[in-house]
Amino acid sequence: MAERKKIYIWGTGKNGRKVLEAVNTENCQVAGFIDNDPAKQGKSFEGIEIVAFKDISEDYAAIIVSVIQYYAVLYQLKSKPDVDCSKIIVFLEDTYCDNPEYDQILDRQKWRIALLEHKVEKLETNLSARIENAGYEIIDRYLKGGYRYPRMGSTEEAVDKIVNQGCSLVRYGDGEFEIMAGKERSVFQSYSPELAGRLSEVIASQNEKLLIAIANNYGNLDVYTEDSADGIRLYMNDEVRKFHMSVLEKDRVYYDAYMFKSYFPYKNREDTGKRVMLVKRIWEQRDVVIVEGDKTRAGYGNDLFANARSLRRILCPTSNVFDKYEKVLDAVSKVEKNCLMLIVLGAVSNLLVYDLMQKGYQAIDIGQIDMDYEWYRVGAEKRVPIPDRYVSQLPPAEISAVNDKEYLDQVIERIS
Repeated sequence: MAERKKIYIWGTGKNGRKVLEAVNTENCQVAGFIDNDPAKQGKSFEGIEIVAFKDISEDYAAIIVSVIQYYAVLYQLKSKPDVDCSKIIVFLEDTYCDNPEYDQILDRQKWRIALLEHKVEKLETNLSARIENAGYEIIDRYLKGGYRYPRMGSTEEAVDKIVNQGCSLVRYGDGEFEIMAGKERSVFQSYSPELAGRLSEVIASQNEKLLIAIANNYGNLDVYTEDSADGIRLYMNDEVRKFHMSVLEKDRVYYDAYMFKSYFPYKNREDTGKRVMLVKRIWEQRDVVIVEGDKTRAGYGNDLFANARSLRRILCPTSNVFDKYEKVLDAVSKVEKNCLMLIVLGAVSNLLVYDLMQKGYQAIDIGQIDMDYEWYRVGAEKRVPIPDRYVSQLPPAEISAVNDKEYLDQVIERIS
């Protein structure tokens, strides 16, 4: 009997299990599951070891990618010159399933059934969300009545208040609202009642110098791509809307938290440059200090902050930075008050902006602007990994070290 071919399955979720069920065991053996998450590596899934990609043996016949965001995995694999891309199979793509060359590796019938189940499940989920959200979108588009919507100011107005009136800005997205609602949501910040309480305190602040931004997800979604709009619909169910309305004030003007996402959510990509130039006014000729996770590296290798007068960095833990919050606040409070503080720390950004404002600083939560800007620069059609940055919107990926002297010289403090 011929020796069975060695294959690997990338991904340890539901689809990874479906791949395992479809493997042609007469010809192949699964040598391991691949996962970028260090917390999973060394453990097992379905009785098979989970390994890092760098640790797999070289004599494999195929790597079968099972994850939904497979384009991110393909990007990682294709960026490695020693990877034979002809051995990569994307389980959720019809074109691979139609290729008879893979009959020795996967049972075609089981594969087709799994693909059909995946498509039906996705269709049902999106259709349900579209139907549930349709009333809000239709009313917003035509009648502007019957439902309560937050009052939204323009990004131009927000930038003007920041630049000319010295206002600070916090941003509330789904992660912040979920924490306030007592739910575990973020992959990089665990829930705690204290954090939830502080977020509730900040969003209720009446300080006129504090602008509060929320994602403009409540009504008409025509400006967003279909994928972005469907993601919004899936999240904005009646329970979520009810909670949002319980913490948002009827007469307050909020600003759009997407102001720092100039590229990916939007249908109109032609105006991305204009949207970027608008927010870059915020740090024009300012002495800037970026407070960020140690693998965030906002602006590294691009011109996002090229119009700032100077740029320094304070690096914090990538995950659960709230556990070190007092150390972070103490470190940042040593910086000169004339500096503009740009914060990239997830939900903790809002607390830091608020507390720094009380101390006389101007601070802005700029969120994931750098990731979005990088995707804009390369014209990415999908969110793909950025090799030298932590990308919170994607599953864990390998992050390369940065030894660039200019970047390292910008770092004035590291908090661990």
